[in-house]
Amino acid sequence: MIKLNLKTNNKSEELIKEYLQENVSETLADKINNGVKIQKDNKTVINKKDLSDFMKYANNEARKLAEKGATSTCIEDKTVFSWAIHYFEEDIILGQLFNEDGSEFKPINKPTTQTIKSEYKKKENEQENLFDIINLDKALDSNSKKQENIKPTIDYETGEVLINNTNEILNKGAITILYSLFGDALEVK
Repeated sequence: MIKLNLKTNNKSEELIKEYLQENVSETLADKINNGVKIQKDNKTVINKKDLSDFMKYANNEARKLAEKGATSTCIEDKTVFSWAIHYFEEDIILGQLFNEDGSEFKPINKPTTQTIKSEYKKKENEQENLFDIINLDKALDSNSKKQENIKPTIDYETGEVLINNTNEILNKGAITILYSLFGDALEVK
């Protein structure tokens, strides 16, 4: 039986480890024990995966299988075991990243998230008046000349407004409109 250097924290993780030790190939065992070299931010790093992160992965996979609105679902053991093999085999699934010297890898530019608060906050069930709309149109017209090169992109899956360059800033009128539509859910990353 192949020995895997995986730490277990509970009975579920012990069952997964036992299955893996009995069923993995030498190549997969090497990936699990030593990690895999990958390129991240133009740097070679070692991608190491553990059972704790696998359990989070399996939980997300189970949620995908659950029916809409379901609070629970049943997953067969063989399905969970196949997820374990897939999780540890696939190099594109990231675990913990380490530099080649063994120190923890830290991304170069970690994006920060900040919530934008607007001066204008529409109260619930309050209709916008014509003067507010006219003032927003004027603000947008005056700012559009200054910001012709700024073209924010919208991620249609998440609804996030993406900015192509960190120096680009959305104008106040656009922020006000977005805030009136999305309220406190609006975040700029």
